Amino acid sequence: MATTDRSASDLKEWDELATAAATNAPDLPQTEIPRAALVKLRDEMRELVIQRNLHQANKQQVSQRIAKIHEEGSKLATVLRVLAKQHYGNRSDKLVEFGIPPFRGRAKKAAPTTQPPTPTGPNPTTPNTPTPPAAK
Repeated sequence: MATTDRSASDLKEWDELATAAATNAPDLPQTEIPRAALVKLRDEMRELVIQRNLHQANKQQVSQRIAKIHEEGSKLATVLRVLAKQHYGNRSDKLVEFGIPPFRGRAKKAAPTTQPPTPTGPNPTTPNTPTPPAAK
């Protein structure tokens, strides 16, 4: 993550500045108050980065556990439904309590609509007489 790299680089930079200010305190006495404030912020930042990393690790573990529980729970729910069907039968209205629709049989196919019979003979609109040969 970009924020992790920034935090790490800021902490390193702040360490170097605080060390340099402490080393040169006799020459720069006016740096003592800002240096102390920077050291305090640096320590708080380190603690927060540690907490954030811990929360990220915990979040990943929790997500993995949720996925595992979901998988196991789905299997157990399937087992309960199968046992209910086995005990009550697949047509029982008691299955509704388990979220299972009772089997009501297959839907009957609709009877095909009767269409008028098609004529099998010659088409009455076309003449049945042969056409004379074309003249040369």
